[in-house]
Amino acid sequence: MNFLKKWLGRSSKQEEQSENVSAQPHNNVQQQLTGNIASQDQLSEEERELLLKMLGRSEALEQNTPDQFKTELYASLQRYYSVPDLEINLNLTDAEGNTYLEHEAFDGTYAHWKGIRSVSDRRGVLFAHWDETELTKLAKWQVLERWVKDRYPTRALAFFREQVTQEDFQDIRLIVALSKLYRCLDMREEAMRYAKGAYELRPDLDMVKVEYANMLHISGDQSDRELAHTLFNGVLEGKISKDSQTKIGLLNYFLFGKDYLDSSIFAIHFLRAGNADSHTWEILANEYYWCPIFRMEHAVFLSNDHQELPAIAKLSSLADEFPWFKQGVLGFISAIAQLRVQKGDPNFMSEDMERMERYKSSW
Repeated sequence: MNFLKKWLGRSSKQEEQSENVSAQPHNNVQQQLTGNIASQDQLSEEERELLLKMLGRSEALEQNTPDQFKTELYASLQRYYSVPDLEINLNLTDAEGNTYLEHEAFDGTYAHWKGIRSVSDRRGVLFAHWDETELTKLAKWQVLERWVKDRYPTRALAFFREQVTQEDFQDIRLIVALSKLYRCLDMREEAMRYAKGAYELRPDLDMVKVEYANMLHISGDQSDRELAHTLFNGVLEGKISKDSQTKIGLLNYFLFGKDYLDSSIFAIHFLRAGNADSHTWEILANEYYWCPIFRMEHAVFLSNDHQELPAIAKLSSLADEFPWFKQGVLGFISAIAQLRVQKGDPNFMSEDMERMERYKSSW
């Protein structure tokens, strides 16, 4: 399968130079983010209003309909359990025999859900809904995944420290979940320890190989990256060989579903190598919004695509949700500094800058 080399190998010096922004020093990332911003004319008042709107407002989409609620409700329960093919049968009939539609049966949750623009935020509302009845039914690895995928890694960390015992480590899925947790917390040494440990225990499992490949790829070491590609290439070829479709969209393997590849890191690699457009990035962002590395790379893409205002808005939300993620905070600080130069206003976005400085002081 030579075509895989286009995606996973290095066919040119240019491709080699473009690989894996997240392994580069922070300053290089900031330069990519702010280079395009600095080359633009000063922001107009209309653009400034757009920026502030993007940073501070969230409006409901027209497609937040009862039918969409039903679709997302059932999909969220599969994600909540981390079981893509989970069969779901909800009893929506009351004691008097009245049957309700999903948005009627869960009217309070629906009222909250329909006012939210972000797919990930809507999913979070549904996760909170399931907590009322399902949280105690989850295995410990599923609890970790539930909090990590809902962008609450600190809650996952607290659960790990308080509830996970040595005996629980017999479940390889828990070890893999811990690697994801520490990667989300940007504690890469700890994440690598769990990913490598899982691989040493079960090198035959695809989920283990994928997570180990994730950590190897962002280690910054050339030999690690080559091993990462070897591992991931093998898993991907196995998926392709079993796929009955004659025309395969490789990025589809990264979407939540049966036997999907849970890899925000290689999703980035494929998006970059394939020169993906904004729409494709957005689709994958709905899968990997929990990963600060993915969100940073998404902001880089938007900036390089001359979508500076969306890039800055992405950086703002990234820094606020993951204030320990230094690349995101420093990138946002650098972007604000560039905007101040363009505006000729040293106090532009002063509240945002003060907030970023507070984040820095906690490192």
